[in-house]
Amino acid sequence: MNFIKKILPAILLFLLLGSYPLPARSKAVKIKIGAGKAVVTLLEGDALLFKKGVAKPKTLSKQSLLAQGDRVTTGTKSRVEIKLPDKSFIRFDEKTTFVLESVAYDQKNQNKDVNINIILGKTWAKVPKFSGSKGRFAITTKTSVAGVRGTDFRMNVNKDNSAVLKVYDGEVVVSKRKDTIVEKTKATLEKPAPVAGPQPVAGPHPVSMEEWTYIVKSLQQINIRPDGTAAKPFRFDIARDLNDWVRWNRMRNELIQQ
Repeated sequence: MNFIKKILPAILLFLLLGSYPLPARSKAVKIKIGAGKAVVTLLEGDALLFKKGVAKPKTLSKQSLLAQGDRVTTGTKSRVEIKLPDKSFIRFDEKTTFVLESVAYDQKNQNKDVNINIILGKTWAKVPKFSGSKGRFAITTKTSVAGVRGTDFRMNVNKDNSAVLKVYDGEVVVSKRKDTIVEKTKATLEKPAPVAGPQPVAGPHPVSMEEWTYIVKSLQQINIRPDGTAAKPFRFDIARDLNDWVRWNRMRNELIQQ
């Protein structure tokens, strides 16, 4: 009897504690750059949105959210402005097609991974400066890559894959896409060239660079040829550069700064 009296409090305490759930074990959380989304802040005219893996396009509208892999085509007399998670603004003129290849952003560490592929048309980028050591912001074409760390510039991509880039503020590092060089090399290896007979030897001439990188500074432009080679950057006349597209973007820049 005395033994039962001694162990009874212990049994009651055990039953009481067993009625409460034990705290769950905390799981380790990996911190990484998360995928973000871009928002359509302005739409003039009409544009089509092609979601990755979906055959039928949707009609783009203001406040639409764009994610990685989305492709957009603007209509005639149409323009689109999108805002990225890092507060960059990218604008697209009429008859422009682009793909949002990546839109990752880590606000805490100020790191980002943004890549917008311009298939055809005109784009204008206003990118704030950032200090993230692993950050990347790139505008790409079929043959070139424009790396940005904070600048105001525009790029035209033509049907023959030639392109023109003009910088209005800051600097842009422009280089030839390495995967373009690989594709060209593979094609050369797969197709044996016929052996020609004796021919006259041409005199000295400039040799196109297979790989090139240029820093395009404020009020400079660079012309990229259809084969991916490029001429050296040169200063352009800003007065002669003024057109409706430039004026419209300057107006938009002033509005977003207010």
